[in-house]
Amino acid sequence: MVGYAAVKPGLLARLATPVADTPRRRDRPMSLASPRAAVTDWGLPTQGITLDGWLRPRAVAHEGDAIGPDDIERLANWRFTHVRLPVGAGIIAAPGGLARVTGALDLLARHRLAAVVTLHLEATAHDATWVDATATAALVGTWATLGAALRDHPACLALDLLDDPDPPDGLSPGEVAALGGVRLSPAASRRAPVPGSVAGRAWAGLAARLVSTVREAGAAQAVVVSAPRGAPEAFEHLRPVADNRVAYGFRAFAPEAFARQGLAPGDDVPAAAHAMPDPPVAYPGIIEGERWDRARLEAWLAPAVRFRETYRAPLYCTGLAASAGAPRGAQLTWLRTVLRLCHDSHAGWAYAAYHDARFGIVCTRGPFAALDRFRNGYRLDYDLLGVLQAEA
Repeated sequence: MVGYAAVKPGLLARLATPVADTPRRRDRPMSLASPRAAVTDWGLPTQGITLDGWLRPRAVAHEGDAIGPDDIERLANWRFTHVRLPVGAGIIAAPGGLARVTGALDLLARHRLAAVVTLHLEATAHDATWVDATATAALVGTWATLGAALRDHPACLALDLLDDPDPPDGLSPGEVAALGGVRLSPAASRRAPVPGSVAGRAWAGLAARLVSTVREAGAAQAVVVSAPRGAPEAFEHLRPVADNRVAYGFRAFAPEAFARQGLAPGDDVPAAAHAMPDPPVAYPGIIEGERWDRARLEAWLAPAVRFRETYRAPLYCTGLAASAGAPRGAQLTWLRTVLRLCHDSHAGWAYAAYHDARFGIVCTRGPFAALDRFRNGYRLDYDLLGVLQAEA
């Protein structure tokens, strides 16, 4: 069944309604203290999937990164409601880059799929954004361009400001202020900062600036602001943006010793020697000296849920998956648990990968491609797809 995160009929139409036509006017920003609609009144849909490598070049190009009509038709037939579409900032700046982005959205629209368009910065540009005024201005300019280009596209469901924002927690007060972060009171500035608080203020300030840029460009779509590193605990130090069409993102790969076992750091690359823990890490079970089960995952997600309840702010899981190298039963049990937590928290979600050697529902390369689950004409993990369909 096609699932939505506690939504009512007409969600997509409401998300497409221009901000100026909503009861709260654009020229009078929402006060955080003023009433908001209940978080269950709208939200980003469930049953999404990430199409990485299509408009975000990987470090190493692979067969299957180029997405075509057959792939999109397949995803629509498999009853996915939307895709999460990482777009490299370099593509937007290149000649013809915007045409590539709108062309991808046109293809999705023909198959009645929507997209959460996600901006991805390469590591050097990402790191410079927090400390270099020129790099910060470049990011703002990119969103001005992208917001104007996509503001009227019917397939653009939401704009995700930054894929995995990771501001340094050691920024100076001046650097935080330059990004738009709130200044501390004299008393607070004399105290040692709580770990994570500087990063949270820096990103909240820059995110507010980017949301304003998107709105000034005429884009009325929902905007996604992910917590720093996508970590639920980072919500403890994140201030919401004064805009009533913002959802807040997190990623679900916890505990990493389970969800990423057998993987090497980097883009879509399992460990060269397919090094696996011996014995394999299972869920539920004792993982790095701590028992992980549904109750532990609930505690892990709790800061995001408190943020949602405090600010009536919708949540969106920008990626969830466990490595194909995890024990089979444990992988599917973990996935059901996380999807149920998303359902209970009214959080939309997108599965981490379509064609991928680590987490993909389709796998044609790497050591996991030899697993029995992928030995069929589509190279498709039918059991994994069944869980994604059933738990929406």
